[in-house]
Amino acid sequence: MDFLSIILAALGIQRERANKASDRKIEAYRLVSEVAVEAAQAGNMVAMAMPGIMLRLQVLYPDQPELHASCTTTLTTMLEQSRQLYHMAENYKPTIENGSSWADWEQVLRKLHEWRSSASMLRPHTEAIIKRYEDLLTATEQTYASPPAQPTLPRRDRGWDAPPL
Repeated sequence: MDFLSIILAALGIQRERANKASDRKIEAYRLVSEVAVEAAQAGNMVAMAMPGIMLRLQVLYPDQPELHASCTTTLTTMLEQSRQLYHMAENYKPTIENGSSWADWEQVLRKLHEWRSSASMLRPHTEAIIKRYEDLLTATEQTYASPPAQPTLPRRDRGWDAPPL
């Protein structure tokens, strides 16, 4: 009976270890998915705000192409980085799914928690930059003096028997 109890205990320990590793995999997958969501949301925010900001810049500052280029560079870089982060997170998912139960999941989870906490700052940071651009453009639009419109000449009544133009 001793031999049987040792084998059953070993199987029980192995099952417990496998369950713990499975739980760690699930948590790692969740953290990577949250990073992907944060990156996708930040990218969507930039993609939605960029055309409006660019149009407003062109209207307000048509004679300053360097301002337009600088803003385009900033927003394009933000968009590319958020897409890169999204793809990186998506590429980690198969690695986690195929990870072995013997891997050091504690260290992996610690790194993923750090990554998740860094990624959680992405959306507020992106929102703050976009809001700053929009606030500056709104303030400029409020003080912007549009060029005077060409005065229209009043239409004269040519009379009832005038020939058509």
